[in-house]
Amino acid sequence: MDRRKFLVNLGRGACAIVIGGVTYRVVKNQLNPQGAGPKTRFVWAIDPHKCNGCGICEVACVRTPSAVKAVNDQKKCSFCVVCYGHISDKQIASDKIISDGKRVCPHDAVVRESYSGTVDGTFIYTIDDKKCTGCGKCVKNCTEKGTQSMFLIIRPDLCIACNSCNIAAKCPQNAIDRVWFGPEDDFKGEYELEYEQN
Repeated sequence: MDRRKFLVNLGRGACAIVIGGVTYRVVKNQLNPQGAGPKTRFVWAIDPHKCNGCGICEVACVRTPSAVKAVNDQKKCSFCVVCYGHISDKQIASDKIISDGKRVCPHDAVVRESYSGTVDGTFIYTIDDKKCTGCGKCVKNCTEKGTQSMFLIIRPDLCIACNSCNIAAKCPQNAIDRVWFGPEDDFKGEYELEYEQN
């Protein structure tokens, strides 16, 4: 090998190392350390006005359990003694809810906690995301009979950010779209401004 070929090959090798290092850094900075999708990205979102709680989200997601979870918006919730998203029998006596009430959620993910301390008092309903599989039964009941405070979301921290979401492809209501999520700290400045004003 002559000197010219040696220098050309050396230059190519150096370029390959530099390009490989830059590519690695770009990819590494774009991925979430937990391996659940990029930090800055578009995310899949469920339109609560189109969603009918059909349950396809639970079985169509490529993740097991699904990245879809139910949430209860406490600003909309009426804190009922008997919640349609929690108990299917609205006629049950208040003191029998815990022992005899037939739960809407097959995984018992809707949690009822006493807020005011009395039997006929105020209750807070939350969703245990470790038990929730995204079946949508609580959402369907709350939407049809309640205050529509329960809805489904595709959690960005659980979603692996498929380019073609299997849930979106199978959703009969076309309720799932890709929306801009922005960087992880997108809203930090807004919270700081809001906090400083108060």
